[in-house]
Amino acid sequence: MKKHSLLLSVLFLSAACAHAPAPAAFGGSPEPITAEGSAPLAGQGPARERASLDAQRSAVLRAAGLFMDESARAGSRDLLEIGLLRTPQLYVAKARVLSEQRDGDSVRVAARVWLRLDKLVSALRGLKLAGPGAASAEAAFAQRGPGGKPFYAAFSEAFTKRSAFRLRELKADEGLLAGPDAALAEAAAADGADLLLVAASSVSQSGPGLDTGFYPARAEASLKVYGPDGAELLSLSSQANAVDSAEAASAAKALANAADLLAQEAAVRTARLNDKPAPVTIKVAGVGSLDRLERLRDQLQGPELSGLRVESFSDGNAVISAVPARSDLHEMASALLRTDALGLELEGVGPGQVVFSIPN
Repeated sequence: MKKHSLLLSVLFLSAACAHAPAPAAFGGSPEPITAEGSAPLAGQGPARERASLDAQRSAVLRAAGLFMDESARAGSRDLLEIGLLRTPQLYVAKARVLSEQRDGDSVRVAARVWLRLDKLVSALRGLKLAGPGAASAEAAFAQRGPGGKPFYAAFSEAFTKRSAFRLRELKADEGLLAGPDAALAEAAAADGADLLLVAASSVSQSGPGLDTGFYPARAEASLKVYGPDGAELLSLSSQANAVDSAEAASAAKALANAADLLAQEAAVRTARLNDKPAPVTIKVAGVGSLDRLERLRDQLQGPELSGLRVESFSDGNAVISAVPARSDLHEMASALLRTDALGLELEGVGPGQVVFSIPN
């Protein structure tokens, strides 16, 4: 058992270090869930069939709730009614009535319903009903100067490795980029960014190249950081040199080096500006079924976690995102185990994630 736990922990934690989990990873087989439904005896068609369809609606609704955060579940019933619940058959592979009984003028059934989770979650996200979930703080990036995509690529790589902010390019046309930073800050805030990073760069030849066969280049880069209210928070700059036998390659290298240095300092200096707690990924192996996943979700909801949402469920294993109430994930995991009723076992704690298992 100890050997199995160690292997499971290593696999889960190493996979997370390699890349973030896919936001919609689901097994190919339909997942079963038990649901109840009812229908009046009077009506068109057999009451048992209508009650079974009601159970399928209930199954779709319960499963959809697993992949929505609290805010989305609280206010989206009407949208679900005109969306997923109008045609629940689209997300049901099959259904089997387990029991049936009369209840006054109605028939009540319990049914086992097999759901196509990939289609269901795709529809949820297409309708924007999943909610924001455990969102990281976001920094929008706008750029002026000759660096282009290579500059952004170098900056993004260095910044993302060191910062809790999720970096993305600001959607801005040439007119907006040519205007004042205030307009860019307003656009970034309207797009939901917590910070705006405006970079500028230039590059020039720093020495003779024709006589030596090499082209030394010098790049300069600057960065201004703005808050959502448009206030300037930071002003940074960097310089870097490079040399290559091709003039264009030398300039590109110098710009990339300047971007890398600028990003490293920006990541350190903006850390104090992030007042959002970093999301945590909770992986649970051996959940087994949607019914138990629902109980797990209900158990995890509480003072330790907010913004909780199931991101994927495949082969009985769940990946859940949430915002922890405390920064120490070991303490958070211990608190979750103290209120556990499902037999959770802690497999490991890594950067930004906690791994549990439920033994069979």
